[in-house]
Amino acid sequence: MTRQPDRGTRSVTVLARVADGRAPELRKALREAGTPFAHVPGVHFARLVVVEHPVTQRRPAVWGWKARLLDLLVHGGRGPRPDDFPHPYLLLTATVDGPQERFFAGIRALGPEADAVWDHCTGYPGSERAEAFVRFFADRSLPADYTFAGAPDATVAEVRDAVRLRRRLAALAAAGDGGRVAPLTSSGRPAAPVRAAGESPLPLGDIQGMVLRGYGHHLAATHLFLRFTVAGAARAWLGATAPRITSAADGQERPNRALHLGLSHAGLAALGVARDELARFPEEFRAGMAVREPELSPGRGTDPWNGCFADPGTVHAVLMVSATTPQILEAVVRELRVGVTRSGGIEIVGEHHGQRLLAAGGDRRSFIEHFGFADGLSTPLIEGYHQGPAEELLPPGEFVLKLRDVDGDIAGRDLPGELARHGSYLVYRKLEQDVGSFRETVGAIAGHFAGGAGDAGAALVGRKRDGGTLDRCPRAAHVRRANPLDTLPGGRELSRRHMMLRRGIPYGPYLPEGAPDDGRERGLLFLAVVGDLRRQFEFVQREWMADGNVFGRGGEQDVFTAPGGPQARILVEGETPVHVPIPRPLVTCRGGEYFLLPGLAALRALAGR
Repeated sequence: MTRQPDRGTRSVTVLARVADGRAPELRKALREAGTPFAHVPGVHFARLVVVEHPVTQRRPAVWGWKARLLDLLVHGGRGPRPDDFPHPYLLLTATVDGPQERFFAGIRALGPEADAVWDHCTGYPGSERAEAFVRFFADRSLPADYTFAGAPDATVAEVRDAVRLRRRLAALAAAGDGGRVAPLTSSGRPAAPVRAAGESPLPLGDIQGMVLRGYGHHLAATHLFLRFTVAGAARAWLGATAPRITSAADGQERPNRALHLGLSHAGLAALGVARDELARFPEEFRAGMAVREPELSPGRGTDPWNGCFADPGTVHAVLMVSATTPQILEAVVRELRVGVTRSGGIEIVGEHHGQRLLAAGGDRRSFIEHFGFADGLSTPLIEGYHQGPAEELLPPGEFVLKLRDVDGDIAGRDLPGELARHGSYLVYRKLEQDVGSFRETVGAIAGHFAGGAGDAGAALVGRKRDGGTLDRCPRAAHVRRANPLDTLPGGRELSRRHMMLRRGIPYGPYLPEGAPDDGRERGLLFLAVVGDLRRQFEFVQREWMADGNVFGRGGEQDVFTAPGGPQARILVEGETPVHVPIPRPLVTCRGGEYFLLPGLAALRALAGR
């Protein structure tokens, strides 16, 4: 199979033989298929046609006597016989971005939706066999003799962005507004990070994808928590799974699925990593999150932890799958379960399911968290991967081990090289949100704000519900505690030393506005990628969230880490300062762990030990 260039638009034609007698069922399946190609990255156009009969030949309405005589001699006056194919075929034609093998892999990720169509074709191996699936399509591909593309160098994402911009320009022109262009230049939601042009100097093929990409277009996620019971069998499974882990080198602009793997310190030990290597990891990673929790949530801890986190050290690994649709997610997870079960040395000890929450009246990219505020608004920019002003780019070692960090040092300098190189730390916390209590808290102070509950909630969080910035953000609001910017001594240089890449997703059903509390579990699966657990995550949690001294608030905690109680309250800076009662904790951690996201070479090395 000839590999095609990654860039550019190209046509794809696949002709697959339909099993005898299956054409009617196939046509029915196509009528019920919906729009599966909408979830395959880089598809400009796709068409499926069941071909059984060529175009019927017809006698001309007017013909001469010589033609009539010839027809009589050849056909005996009978009409032309249909020139049928010996078997029906399914014809796929498409225009896609990048090489055709990437397109075929995207079809495979549809899982059951792909099987429902091509299972009617002879030789189809099923979507669970990755290499055989791609080979099935490649072997039945026909080269194009002629192709025309109106925008041969424009990707689907670029075309969509151009259309969206044109619509905004048209709306602006229709609205007038004195010639000002504020709707284009100032939006409540920051622009998504832009990839740097050209080839990245970073070792993208050895870095797990979630370190550099947020996959914000993935609507659903499943996290499987594993325990290794037989080291050899677990290493064999790791060797089979490692090639499927998504790397940062994946060139698809909007991949329809991603798979990542984290290993706890206990998990590394269970795989047979030597004691002297294990001892070189930092104290917080060796101890695990459960031991560190009293420092992370001083004054209350967060007991009880539930599920697989109830017994510290139980979780050895986490498999994180995300996808654009629940159907694609289900297909990938089902395949992973089979692999784990067949390994003979791994148990699934727990699982979490997350899903994006769509803002009421918002577009397909307007997501919120359970308190109703815009989610996934900003992320640090990484030098060598993103475009941006030099002062806004962070050295890659802030998030990738063995690379240069913000202090000019090598991140994880003392860690074992084979295990740590191009890896990252993952902070995983299951945060339960008490939506009813939050709405009661907001309602209790709404009268102190001109905009009522909307302004009151914005003052607590530090931004408007749609993500817009506040003219005067309270110094101790939640988002300002998480990232003080230039509000503290040391300014932005101080803040730069404590940044994190947030990769979380909500879990549980959304509680509609005005609805009574239904008692169901909901919250945030908080995921953060860092290069230094203590300096980044633990510092922010201890010094900025759980302590108010640096903000001039003494021991007052952040509104979302405060333990709550009859006397608990925090001061909110509004039009007039107001004390907010916190009768119950608004957010409670129900479990978590520190994981290492090994580089892909490290995963292969672990498997080979």
